[in-house]
Amino acid sequence: MIKRRSLLFQFIMYILTLGLYSVYWYYSTLDEMTKVQGKRTEPLLWTILLIVPLLNLFAMWKHATVGSEFTERTYPAILLWVLWIFASPTVWVILQVELNRIAGTPFPPASRQGEQ
Repeated sequence: MIKRRSLLFQFIMYILTLGLYSVYWYYSTLDEMTKVQGKRTEPLLWTILLIVPLLNLFAMWKHATVGSEFTERTYPAILLWVLWIFASPTVWVILQVELNRIAGTPFPPASRQGEQ
């Protein structure tokens, strides 16, 4: 199940934790998106890679591809990846809005049920 998160609360937590909240957000959203899609992945491994220089590019790519599939390719993976590199708050907002859109529903939307 996807958790609804307030963007204002996230911004405040980001400031109060000096950016550490973004690592938590990365982990939890990657976990939620892959579960909704019925895929297996190791969000903890990808989160660890996110904080390792150069390997973080692969972690950003992973989140971008999962995010692209989650949004049914409304946002191409390459676009999300480039935004991750140059304007990561944009990806945060885009994906959180999409997550909030279906948050609280016990099952994925009908268009996603066939993919599982």
